[in-house]
Amino acid sequence: EHILIVGDFDADGATSTTLMVLALRDLGAQVSYLVPDRFKYGYGLTPAIVDLALSTAYTAGPPRLLVTVDNGISGHEGVAHAHACGLEVIITDHHLSTHAPPPACAVVNPNQPGCAFASKALAGVGVAFYVLAALSTRRRQQGQPGSRLTDYLDLVALGTVADVVKLDDNNRRLVAQGLKRIRAGRMQPGVAALFAAAGRVPARAAAFDFGFALGPRINAAGRLSDMTLGIECLVTDDPARAGELAQALDAINRQRREVQTDMATQAEVLLDALLARQPAGQDTPPALVLFDPAFHEGVVGIVAGRLKDRLHRPTFVLARGQDGLLKGSGRSIAGFHLRDALDLVSKRHPGVLLRFGGHAMAAGCTLAEADWPLFASALQQ
Repeated sequence: EHILIVGDFDADGATSTTLMVLALRDLGAQVSYLVPDRFKYGYGLTPAIVDLALSTAYTAGPPRLLVTVDNGISGHEGVAHAHACGLEVIITDHHLSTHAPPPACAVVNPNQPGCAFASKALAGVGVAFYVLAALSTRRRQQGQPGSRLTDYLDLVALGTVADVVKLDDNNRRLVAQGLKRIRAGRMQPGVAALFAAAGRVPARAAAFDFGFALGPRINAAGRLSDMTLGIECLVTDDPARAGELAQALDAINRQRREVQTDMATQAEVLLDALLARQPAGQDTPPALVLFDPAFHEGVVGIVAGRLKDRLHRPTFVLARGQDGLLKGSGRSIAGFHLRDALDLVSKRHPGVLLRFGGHAMAAGCTLAEADWPLFASALQQ
């Protein structure tokens, strides 16, 4: 049956998608992938994504099984719609949820209630790695060929560092093994091409390269363009093609830096004006929420991180999406669980947050423009 991987539009999602595609092809599967345009469809497995999956023409024909990577734990409506359309769904994710998981064929997430898997800090690509390792082991037990998952540890290491998850003992091992392979020259052509585009030397590869050179170039595609470009760079086995795509990603990343710089300057002006309006002797607000019609949706998370670092306050930056709704990305500080805070806001003010999700330190939400002042006061409360 044709398997369709439904990915996410950041570096973790891109490496997760690539890993699933390459490893499943090793096993002989007919596999394609779909990454939604963040500006049209937003985040996660939604009914609209299911419809897009069914309306897209694939060489292998319509998909029969959807497998999510780095998303899906909050996709209840998407799973229900997929079932209504005759599709099966497997969810692999690492994000937090306070709700029961969707009724998929299987839900693999170390952070879902009742999961005994010891390593809770896995990135989405780490979850995909363990799912594929288990599948490959089962195949070999049945006398079928497996996949050499160690061949893809460069992708696992890149996605893990780029997603800024906690480097616990398990993640540290995955990253160390990925770096070891890269330093020895054993990596995907796309990873090698990204090192070249960034002017970095694989033989001296470090986690810094993932976080500040390769990761941002992949993320730039999802922020300003289409993450398909990033995934194609990682999937291809043609070094020349990988080099062309890596150069295109490098150009998009330069554009991203320009947009980010302009927006960060604008946000600093707004923040200074907000602080100037604070009554004399009053401390900085306990949380910050900034919106301006000129803000770009693709870089709100980066700007939120900068403002959070400046004032040491949980910070959300909002931008108007193509559908007219505000898309917010937040960054938090140690001791303040941002995803749980959004859950509390949604309970105290039903309907204000149309969608939300994330982690302790980073989260996202969607809301109507008229509701953003209420969201700001609720988050501060």
